[in-house]
Amino acid sequence: MIDNQQQINYENNQTPEFLPSINNALEKLISFAKVIDSTQLIELDDALNRILAVDIHANISVPSFDNSAMDGYAINLKESQINTPGKFVFEITDCISAGNTGSVLKTGCAARIFTGAPIPNGANTVLVQEECKVIKNKLKIKVDRPILLNENIRPIGNDIQSGHVILSKGKQLQPQDIALISSIGIGNFEVFNKIKVGVFFTGDELIKPGNTLQQGQIFNSNRYLLVALLNKLSCNIINLGNIKDTLNATCDALETLKSDCDLIITTGGVSIGDKDYIKPAIEKLGQLKLWRIKIKPGKPIAFGNIGHCTFIGLPGNPVSAMVTFLLFARPFIKKIQGANHYLNTALKTKTNFDWHKPKPRCEFIRVCLDRTTFPAKANIYTKQGSNILSSMVWADGLMEIPEKTTFKKGKILNFYPLNEMLS
Repeated sequence: MIDNQQQINYENNQTPEFLPSINNALEKLISFAKVIDSTQLIELDDALNRILAVDIHANISVPSFDNSAMDGYAINLKESQINTPGKFVFEITDCISAGNTGSVLKTGCAARIFTGAPIPNGANTVLVQEECKVIKNKLKIKVDRPILLNENIRPIGNDIQSGHVILSKGKQLQPQDIALISSIGIGNFEVFNKIKVGVFFTGDELIKPGNTLQQGQIFNSNRYLLVALLNKLSCNIINLGNIKDTLNATCDALETLKSDCDLIITTGGVSIGDKDYIKPAIEKLGQLKLWRIKIKPGKPIAFGNIGHCTFIGLPGNPVSAMVTFLLFARPFIKKIQGANHYLNTALKTKTNFDWHKPKPRCEFIRVCLDRTTFPAKANIYTKQGSNILSSMVWADGLMEIPEKTTFKKGKILNFYPLNEMLS
């Protein structure tokens, strides 16, 4: 989903000082994101994580009648009894459960009432049952404290007012959102269609888990990483699996996917080695709009299009693939899905480590929060190589270290929680 009227001329000079920064690269990607324009009608049971294509308006007030907030007694309090000291006795004349309507309550009388039951006509307050002593063979109650008007009464529209927008277009639906929609009686509504994402993986050394490794081979973790990340984002996936490290095989895979997909994502083959065919394949079939950015891990990331299909090429090292997906592909996908909130949110967090050597690229390091102190401080993983996939399991999130920076522990930096980036 890319707007071909826009153009990006990436730098021919690919030395670190000329590479685009993460902010510039992300801004460029987002500027090309075009929200999918097709929608579908779905029911409540199928709504989780889908993105609203319309505003949801309340067609009723919730609650739609005054009701009791507690189990207790509804009372028609006399004016002379309001907030006055003394001992009060009320005759019990009715019993009202949820779903039933009571009779008109006379002055000085009480009705046994249960949580959620309608307040009967005449009643002007509700007393909690623990504050009422039942007397006279359970025919009356006695209250020993001052009583106010409208105690424990939920008024009409206390939660939702009829006509109000309760959820806005672009909201990604969570369980509480679905419950809110159901509370106003709406059973189906419009959401944006799921986007189709085609994937394939380069690297002749990669084999499927379950097979026996030969000398020089490794198991393909990127395939299962990328599919899981896309499933988290509720994408429809067309998976071509591993392809051979040749230009023809790369071009054939791209040609196979371009007409059926909104987006193609690959891992590996985006650097400048003799077996890296992603860049020349995209340049042959479409347009390469961005290649390599000033970031670690993940410098070799590619962005472009083949016709109307967008392409994102992630690095081959598993940590680089995951970090660049979360920082770049995820916001891009959420934007074209129609989500209002698509950018990652950073929290300001103190470091619990020193950083002695300034680096030429912005680094996203794996950290874990020490919550035994307040505020929590970020501890760094001992191994920060882009092949150390175990660091992503250990980590709570990524900490952004600006380029050409040194600091002592206690420095406040941007922290990106993994639990939010993976939601």
